Amino acid sequence: MPTTSSPTWSRRSLGREGLALALWAALAGLFVLAAFSSRGQESMPDDVLYDPDLAISGVIFYGIMVAIAVGIAHLYPRPWHDLGFRRFRARWVWIAFGVVLLTLIVGRILEPYLHGGEEQGFAPDRWEPEHATAFVVNALFVITLGPFAEEIFFRGLGVRALRLLGVAAAVLVTGIVFGLVHGILGALPPLALFGIGLAWVRAASGSVWPGVIAHMTYNGVGIGLLVLSWALDVPME
Repeated sequence: MPTTSSPTWSRRSLGREGLALALWAALAGLFVLAAFSSRGQESMPDDVLYDPDLAISGVIFYGIMVAIAVGIAHLYPRPWHDLGFRRFRARWVWIAFGVVLLTLIVGRILEPYLHGGEEQGFAPDRWEPEHATAFVVNALFVITLGPFAEEIFFRGLGVRALRLLGVAAAVLVTGIVFGLVHGILGALPPLALFGIGLAWVRAASGSVWPGVIAHMTYNGVGIGLLVLSWALDVPME
């Protein structure tokens, strides 16, 4: 005998999805405002990777971000599945790596015109052995926890929440918001491209893990290039 879904249950489900979308949008908006507000007050010091407080404050902030994302995801019937904690085909990792490569190329091309990397002001100009421990801890944080938390919030929850408006909207909006949340207009084109590319991978593969792997690789490449510039005594632009 054929069955039909309950209208009451459908309205409840739609209401939960709408609430999840509203919560994600509100938090994303707050993150963007906070990013530009902090940039307006003071620029990030060039030696921030030598600051031991970076990893400590980052663990607290990103820990809260992940906890909030998981909490909102429980509005869905299968929260972990909806966050993208799913198996994936290996080809999606290679496609995500392609997004990383394209972003690096575009960022390099645009840097002389937009000065996004210079505006970010993230990298120390030279190696200072007395700060080795802080640098290693901060580098591990930048390569691991930061990308994981951002992927869970933007691609894991964000793409799922905005899917209510359509896949195209989910991919474009989360990608642009991801770029804006860094608070650096000069770096917006490559960061938005990166966000849009990984959002598409998330939507197409159904998994957040290819994006996590690619994002960690992207940040790892940045740290690796920084160390290489110190070894070769070539300043990072």
